[in-house]
Amino acid sequence: MNIIEKLMNLISAPMTPPQAYGVFHIILIIVGLTFCISMAWICRRFDEKKNRILLLTLSGMLIFSEIIKQFFLFYVTNGHAICWGEFPFQMCSLPMYLCPFVCFSKNETAKRAAYGFMMSFNLLGGFAGVFEPSGVFHDRVFLTTHAIFWHYMLVFLAFYIIFSGRGVASRENYYNTVKLFVMLCFVAFIINTLIGITVGDEVNMFFVGPNPAPILVFNSIALKYGWAASTVIFIPVTSLAAGAVFLINAKCRMQNAK
Repeated sequence: MNIIEKLMNLISAPMTPPQAYGVFHIILIIVGLTFCISMAWICRRFDEKKNRILLLTLSGMLIFSEIIKQFFLFYVTNGHAICWGEFPFQMCSLPMYLCPFVCFSKNETAKRAAYGFMMSFNLLGGFAGVFEPSGVFHDRVFLTTHAIFWHYMLVFLAFYIIFSGRGVASRENYYNTVKLFVMLCFVAFIINTLIGITVGDEVNMFFVGPNPAPILVFNSIALKYGWAASTVIFIPVTSLAAGAVFLINAKCRMQNAK
């Protein structure tokens, strides 16, 4: 047993997953959202230097925690095998890559789209983990703590982008953000397919196939009509939900400008 496996075993304490909308979950929602939104408001006036430090710090924390998670899955829960279903290209994983991108990219259009993605699509993912905790509450303390930290970090990041004005609420930026989302869906589909062909594991990052989406409604559609039908519905529905975030952001900015 190597030192990494020993460390993973040290943090492998089991737990009974908390009940959805039980006392713990309700307190977590109230305290977690209050803290994240308050911190986002406090940081809203960061200049570009502080913004870069913040985003790179967040990215570093996410990457470090993801590395620990992958080791944990390998040594503790998946029998010394790579857990391909947790490959770090989920929709909620994107801030790991997008935060450094917006810090160093010179392409303003691409930067605004990346900010838009984290403001809208990742906020949806964060809220999904906050209010529907089946994918957050696990039977291991570490995995539950990691998932809670990750999804509330997404909420903080989205509200920080909104409050700081970096989430440009224009129609053009929304279209570019959706284009980014579709491109990432295509990349995820390629990865899903390659993993299925080479390793044989069923992976569905971004819920676009070629395996049935695990999300309730889309899973039913996929099982009845096929994964392609589910994907064709999932992408525009999710894009419209992200558009609602853009619309709310635009209305708030207009109100503040008065």
